[in-house]
Amino acid sequence: MTKYFVLILTVASLLCGCAQTGHHYTSQAIGLGYIQNIAVLPLENFTNSKGLEKRTRELLITRILGRNLYHVVEKGSLYHFLQDEVRSKEKALIDQRSAKKLAREFNIEAYIVGSIDEYTLERNGSYSYPVIAITLRMVDIKTGQVIWQASNNDSGYSTAGRLFGLTADDTTTVLFRLIDKTLDTLSEG
Repeated sequence: MTKYFVLILTVASLLCGCAQTGHHYTSQAIGLGYIQNIAVLPLENFTNSKGLEKRTRELLITRILGRNLYHVVEKGSLYHFLQDEVRSKEKALIDQRSAKKLAREFNIEAYIVGSIDEYTLERNGSYSYPVIAITLRMVDIKTGQVIWQASNNDSGYSTAGRLFGLTADDTTTVLFRLIDKTLDTLSEG
């Protein structure tokens, strides 16, 4: 009987892996229901991995469109607007005047901005896997208030993968999963 109990516990721990948790906020006063059109601004990158913010933004736009959450301003048009309008080096940080001009130019109600907070490649013996953390927020253009914000993390680690010599999830797979988990909080109150 003890052998079966140990086997069940082992299998359960292999299947569960490590639980990842995130945090989120949704404004009860404003809500998200009126938003149909958004812009996804460039993301900030607080890691040493160059270009990760661009890749994450692309995957984020793909997931927003794939889930039919919002209509998204085409990034080429948005790029030209930001180049002309935002004089600072930080294109992800726009002031209220620029946001209102952005709303008029592209007929949007809100924009999403955020950051890549962590990106590391962890090693456990010969097993390596990415660890990524992101923060995203949606800002209402009329009020300038944050109406949704979520921070989340994920990794490519798998107990079963490590024990059985399988390859860990790559960065893109982890990013897709992480973005999905983060976007899931849009529907939570």
